[in-house]
Amino acid sequence: MAHSSAVEVHTRKSVSSFLALVEKTKRNETRAGNKADFVFRGQSTDEPLRPRIARLKPKGSLSNNEKLMLAEFERQSPPFREFEPKDEWDLLALAQHHGLPTRLLDWSFSALAGLWFCVKKPPKIDKKGERLDGVVWLLKTDKEDFISFPTAESPLHPSKTRIFRPRLVSRRILAQDGVFTCHKRRSNGTFVPLESNAEYKGRLVKVVIPADRFLSIREQLAAKAAAAKGR
Repeated sequence: MAHSSAVEVHTRKSVSSFLALVEKTKRNETRAGNKADFVFRGQSTDEPLRPRIARLKPKGSLSNNEKLMLAEFERQSPPFREFEPKDEWDLLALAQHHGLPTRLLDWSFSALAGLWFCVKKPPKIDKKGERLDGVVWLLKTDKEDFISFPTAESPLHPSKTRIFRPRLVSRRILAQDGVFTCHKRRSNGTFVPLESNAEYKGRLVKVVIPADRFLSIREQLAAKAAAAKGR
């Protein structure tokens, strides 16, 4: 499937215009022969698409620290587990759910969930006192991006940055229609932001949500949720 080499960027100011863009993008992809699902990630500010562990500055090897943190989480987490992890993938998803810095990045199959995570809190303020815009990322997936289970591949040593659907490791992940990107580390130990990854950047759409529209969009989303419950 051929894609542009640049990240596509749009600005949207309402729920309806955001959904219209998603629907138009889906129609275009379907016409081009790509029927794979989209995944969405909402961010209150426009930050690089890197996992949280990439922002750490640990003493010693990041690889060793990652293994130690996961091993310690596995040792201490049994009392808090809703479901028993079957393998490293489950364990990593559970660790991400409980706030451990991992190589996973949260996404959702739901466009509205992505939009909600962008606007759910008031806009952040920069050093000049100006409100910051948020973004919703849309990733046009291909079937080959997804991990197929069972797999011998380890999430700590993926062959490339992959997408995986977590099994039922938490009710919150299930409710949010959650999915993760699992990021491959470069040989120098750093992580490439997804928007700079040659395999993915041409399939990303960045939707800018202006800061002055956060409240209005929150109200629109709340109205849609209330209407859905009343049906």
